[in-house]
Amino acid sequence: MNDFYDEKNPQVILSPDAAKQGLIFCDIYRELIKSKVKAFRSSVLFSNLLRSEHIPYNIFTPMEEDLNAATMLFNKIINGGISKINRILIEYAGVGNKSEYLNDGTSFDAFIEYASSDGSIGGIGIEVKYTENGYPIGVKEKQDIEDTDGLYHQMTKKSHWYIPSLDITSFIKANHLRQIWRNHILGYSMLCKGDIQHFHHIHLYPQGNKHFHEHAIPEYKSLLSDCGETTFIDLTYESLFDTISRIFISDKQQEWLRYLRKRYIIQTK
Repeated sequence: MNDFYDEKNPQVILSPDAAKQGLIFCDIYRELIKSKVKAFRSSVLFSNLLRSEHIPYNIFTPMEEDLNAATMLFNKIINGGISKINRILIEYAGVGNKSEYLNDGTSFDAFIEYASSDGSIGGIGIEVKYTENGYPIGVKEKQDIEDTDGLYHQMTKKSHWYIPSLDITSFIKANHLRQIWRNHILGYSMLCKGDIQHFHHIHLYPQGNKHFHEHAIPEYKSLLSDCGETTFIDLTYESLFDTISRIFISDKQQEWLRYLRKRYIIQTK
């Protein structure tokens, strides 16, 4: 395939022309996915094959064509309660001004809004990782964590999702945990605002990413209260794809699944 730069990062970075064509996205759902993206350009989202920005489009956008199957899938993941899925959104941070949530740039890579069996509205916020690990803290983020009267502290304490001994300022040094925590409490801020009445946070990553599988996820879960544990789900690509295979059964859907497995799962001999 001649859609990659050969001189720099071969087989990793798509050329500007290939990026504009959307070749980073699954071919059989490419037009649907492209219709959800505001503008194509040569950027991380459209060109870097080893980062996760494009992955929510390839995994979750195709589910829009079969919301009944998607409802079955997410009922399996969160142990029931979903009557129907209303919307599947990519890069979602709530409705309205960010000051009504965490007043920062936190967003979910994918967000599943659903009607529950009792008629109320629920949400599943999904953070998608691939090769990424932790990241250094920014100036504003550090200031917000240090502000004991700020939204980070308010949402964390009001949620009762964490052990009482948690020192919220410890997240300043916890590069491997901080984004997981911020995404989790973004969900609580949506509950607090009244956008939704039920919430689950899914952290999705390949089992081969040892940073999350062996270190960050077990440590983060050790900070959760019993209540918090009911709202947090760590899910590997391998487990998700196995569940998809049993629910999305049309020829087109199975071709999509083969694409996902070939593209994102490391094959071992």
